[in-house]
Amino acid sequence: MNIHQVCVSYSHEQDRFLVRINTRSDEEIRFWLTRRLTLALLPLLEKSSAEQISRQMNPPNLAAPFNDQRRQMLENFQQEAASYKSDFKTPYREKLTSLPLGHEPMLVTEVKMTPLAGGELELNILEKLAETSRSFHIKLDAQLSRGLVSLLNQALITSNWLENEIGVAVKINAGKAAQEHETLALGFDADKPRYLN
Repeated sequence: MNIHQVCVSYSHEQDRFLVRINTRSDEEIRFWLTRRLTLALLPLLEKSSAEQISRQMNPPNLAAPFNDQRRQMLENFQQEAASYKSDFKTPYREKLTSLPLGHEPMLVTEVKMTPLAGGELELNILEKLAETSRSFHIKLDAQLSRGLVSLLNQALITSNWLENEIGVAVKINAGKAAQEHETLALGFDADKPRYLN
């Protein structure tokens, strides 16, 4: 799959991220990432991305003359800087010719990450539900994996998933008529257990 663009957006109604990947051959892959999966995946993706960048680096030869060491360090810095250069300004291209996995986005239940010998990171993305099973895999170079990490972090800020306050709409059924109450903000402290009596 020759990736052209990646888009990550937060769906408030679904409370999950919609990831869309379009290719140079005008195909689009769509999948949902839940909060649980994203919060587990993101630290691993960040670590793998950093390892990809460090694998690209050539350690300076300490026995070499100082000018050669300095040149090698500068080349390493330029390679690392290049991996952070992603284009976040070009709008996502909506025109497509095909949706290989169908119109409905996959609900990702499992992600397998494999670092490849060539420096790429392979992601096997799976949907394993009772009635369906779909999957695909993508290969990310250092720049793409770094860009994906950035997009997920931006979406994480939009989603407020790391905030302590959670707004919940509460409805109480009283006989046949349901009475709707104001939105109730429940604060959850990670340190203290909360009980509903």
